[in-house]
Amino acid sequence: MYDSERTISLGPHQLAVPALFASYRLGDFPTSGLRKFPWAMTRTEALLINAYDFTRRKYQLQLASGWNAAQDLSFSKRPIIIDSGAYYFMKKAKISITPSQVLDIELRSNADVGVALDHPFPPDAKDKAQRIATTIRNTEIMARQIAQHPQAMALMPVIHGHTPGQLRRCIGQLRAIADRYHTPLLDHVGIGSLAPLAQRGDAKLAVDVIHAVRQALPRSQIHCFSMGSALLMHLAFYSGADSVDSQTWMVSAGFKLAQLPGHYVMRMAKREYKGEEHFRRAMGQFRHRLAVLAQQEGFTAKDWISGHTIDLTQAAARRDYVSGLIDLKGNQHVHNRACHNLWSFNFEVRQYRQAQRTGLLDEFLESRLGGTRYSAAFYHAKKLHAKARSAVSPKLISPACPRPQLALTSDYSVL
Repeated sequence: MYDSERTISLGPHQLAVPALFASYRLGDFPTSGLRKFPWAMTRTEALLINAYDFTRRKYQLQLASGWNAAQDLSFSKRPIIIDSGAYYFMKKAKISITPSQVLDIELRSNADVGVALDHPFPPDAKDKAQRIATTIRNTEIMARQIAQHPQAMALMPVIHGHTPGQLRRCIGQLRAIADRYHTPLLDHVGIGSLAPLAQRGDAKLAVDVIHAVRQALPRSQIHCFSMGSALLMHLAFYSGADSVDSQTWMVSAGFKLAQLPGHYVMRMAKREYKGEEHFRRAMGQFRHRLAVLAQQEGFTAKDWISGHTIDLTQAAARRDYVSGLIDLKGNQHVHNRACHNLWSFNFEVRQYRQAQRTGLLDEFLESRLGGTRYSAAFYHAKKLHAKARSAVSPKLISPACPRPQLALTSDYSVL
């Protein structure tokens, strides 16, 4: 767990952590139903875009003529990370773009941090070692080139591994690259190949990996890719992550799903409900949860076009608000659901920080994760915290060695 006042630096920006990066695919406004950029209305603090989008001719031309992430996305004075697009190669045996091409896109985007081109893998992949080796080679190529542009952008390498040995080797190789090219390569690091673990019911292993990386890199910004669901983000933060990203706010809205803090998503359409009465009860439950959140935690909502705040303690206001999230035939309210989802995710980050500040983090997480599919992983993370606190003594840290090299044991704890 971290100091409640902790911040990280990304380019010229300071960002309080833990933090959520809203993942945005170029063109979602307006082609996917967004009617305006939602960043200001939803109090979005950080953005993640994707270099993969620039393989489309439209954006190649814009990039060549001076595209600027902050200006073109109306997101100035706040940090932007540009991902390499590696997720789209996960199921492919070979990556069809070179690290130099990715770096060129990232530098031209004028984002604050660019992600190294990695090669993620699903839990059952047979070629994990090969993919990790590819990631390391790509990272070295990009580190060598970014060393020639030290003021332009920070490079974020991506750590992969589901075993202590894989993690130890990956981190050791990244340290060697940082020393070889005299770059602060480990100031910002990402962890990849985690989301599939959680999605397949192995959230405990995801906790182990994040915790191990945090123990090995106590001063780095650690970002977990695609772990930004309203529940899973809490588990990532508690395990040691500074930040996560999520595209769920937009994707789930397109599938007519709405998110509330502390709950799973709910479908805001009649399909999958057993008749009209079942649908009405579900919407009544959604309104009830809104009322409880409003009364107990001060949760509000907005008119997602005007930005005006809605008082959800009023029954009529809740009824009208939920009506604006429901689509019975078309998908005309996708904008409202997307903004609502992003607002809910950002609210959860603020609630986490508040719980940290007041010393009530465990109680808050119990209220959010207890009884969910992640409850066992949460209790596992609590044990890791207790073990780490009892294992590390201040006397072992010498002033002459402020960054101890921590070895990983077979159970991911610190030697």
